[in-house]
Formats: sequence, structure tokens, C-alpha cells
Amino acid sequence: MKWGQTIALALVVASMAWPATAADHYWECTKSDGVRYWDASQCDKGDHAVKVNKANQTALTDAKSTAANPEVCPANPGDCALPGYGVEADSPRAYAIAVFMRKKQCELMKRFPERCAKPR
Repeated sequence: MKWGQTIALALVVASMAWPATAADHYWECTKSDGVRYWDASQCDKGDHAVKVNKANQTALTDAKSTAANPEVCPANPGDCALPGYGVEADSPRAYAIAVFMRKKQCELMKRFPERCAKPR
């Protein structure tokens, strides 16, 4: 075999093996404002990064799953009865997004009232 063919064959074999070695982990990233996201390659600069192996992965559960969750429950349950769900926004786009999210929060609160119960 010529050197060119040997190098080409080695590159083909390496490219087939790359997905098998690269797919064994992913990065769990947290931005400075607390937003979490997952990335297959690397976290953005300045974000907190944790490498998670897929083989040893455990289910990501919220430690406070029984407590009220402000992300999925409306901040003021009385807003659900108001027209437009009590949303005020600067632009029509922001208003539409906020109404959609508040509507989903209110639906969740009606369907699972114990999920949004305030701790005493």
C-alpha cells in the first residue's frame, strides 16, 4: 500500500471510531444566573461545568420536588382569573409569550394543586 492510501484508511477508521468515544459523556452547564443547559462539546466560558458520563448517569431529580416550584407555578394564583392572566409586557411578542407561559402555569395548578401548594 502507498502512504496516501494508508493515511486515508487510517482517517476512515478513526472517523468511524470517533462517535463511539465522543458519545460517552456530555457537559452539564450552569450559567451565572442559574440557567442550566446541556452541551455535547463544552460549556460556554465563565459557566460552571460538570462532566456527566452517560454510563454512570443517574436521573436528574429536584431535591425539593415536594416544595412549591416558582418556575412551574404562578407567583400569584389570583392572576389565573384575570383577563390576559394579569400579564403586562412592553412588546406584543413578550406579551404573547408571557400569556402562553402563565396559561400553562395556571393549567398545571388546576391539574395538580398539591404541586403548587405553598409550604408553611
